[in-house]
Amino acid sequence: MAAEAPFDPFEEATDSTHWGFIHGLGWEFHLPSWFTKFMVLELIGFFLILLIFVPAARIIARGGIPRGRFVNGVEAILLFIRDQVAVPTLGEDHKRFLPFLWTVFVFVLTMNLLGMIPYMGSPTASLAVTGVLALICFCVIHYHGIKAAHGFPNYLKTFYIHLDRDSGLMKILAPLIEIGVFFLEILGAFIRGIVLAVRLFANMLAGHTALFVMLSFIKMIGMAAASGSDAAGIFFWPVTVSSVLAVTALSVLELFVACLQAFVFTFLTSTFLGMALHPEH
Repeated sequence: MAAEAPFDPFEEATDSTHWGFIHGLGWEFHLPSWFTKFMVLELIGFFLILLIFVPAARIIARGGIPRGRFVNGVEAILLFIRDQVAVPTLGEDHKRFLPFLWTVFVFVLTMNLLGMIPYMGSPTASLAVTGVLALICFCVIHYHGIKAAHGFPNYLKTFYIHLDRDSGLMKILAPLIEIGVFFLEILGAFIRGIVLAVRLFANMLAGHTALFVMLSFIKMIGMAAASGSDAAGIFFWPVTVSSVLAVTALSVLELFVACLQAFVFTFLTSTFLGMALHPEH
């Protein structure tokens, strides 16, 4: 009899061409080498967004009165992103970037929520996925920053500060300080992009790892009981019940974190975009 493969606490955050649902029943899929599990989940998320948001958005765009919980729910999400994210950070430019911000929020939220479904996997708990999302946002931010500044040289000038040279000492130090701050500002632009990726990845990975650890207690106590340990047999049900209750509570918290991190990712993207468009503010 082959030895049972050990649990991998980071399995949901790992992309692969192998997709196992319930290993004991043999519910496993082997995908083609060019098509991975996270690609499938992203396609599922794409079609879910089309199915849920596009019909409701068309009703709202036609000026129809929102009727029913479904359309009202979609409208509430879109208005929340507009009023609490786009308008405060972008001001008069918010209408230009609302479709992009809506897309970012809805996509990240959908990926986060798919990760809550057992055996599905969590794309946003993978640095590769969040890195690509952050790269897209980075390109949008600085492309429009360059466009608003009327060219790349002018955009670079927005990172440069000018200090007063009132005294003899400042005439010597000011150029050095200005050059140092300039390079720090350039570095900060890249760091902000990295923050987008790492923040989302770390929060989602931590949540899924905590859920796994809680559930693994049941597996460990079960294996100990099966090996004939009397102490494990006594504590099997208390540990199992406690783990299930803890996982249930953590899952509720994880749902909140999934929504919160989608909001934070979108808010930071909008904030960085506003900084690129209006560096003087």
